[in-house]
Amino acid sequence: MEKTNTQQMTPVYPKTGSILALVGGILILLGGALFIFVSVYVLPNINYANLNVPHGLNSSAIPGLVSGVVGVMGTFGLVCGAIVLLSAVLIFANVGQPRTWGIMILVFSVLSFIGIGGFVVGAVLGIAGGVLTLRWKPSTP
Repeated sequence: MEKTNTQQMTPVYPKTGSILALVGGILILLGGALFIFVSVYVLPNINYANLNVPHGLNSSAIPGLVSGVVGVMGTFGLVCGAIVLLSAVLIFANVGQPRTWGIMILVFSVLSFIGIGGFVVGAVLGIAGGVLTLRWKPSTP
């Protein structure tokens, strides 16, 4: 009877890794959303009049260029955050294949550094969650 209770209490998924990746994915999503907000509402309204523009580049093109680059980085952060978050939820829901989801978490947490990386903390939590998920082994009865 004692052995049955112990078996029921052990998780059949990497709980710690999925929770860390879940928090990391949320932070990566927030960082990407912040970058998109800044690229849409803040950067186009900054006065770039005192900026030294390289020869051949129109000074009126600078706000669009800067806003576009930051917007692309934010969009990439949103995509990476969504994939990390979805992978963590699938591990937490015990869908199966935790190694595959752990690899997805690890890869897209590293790639999220192209954006803001969830204020860097999100990417680090995602990497830690992915590593813990990959190192996890199911307990044998």
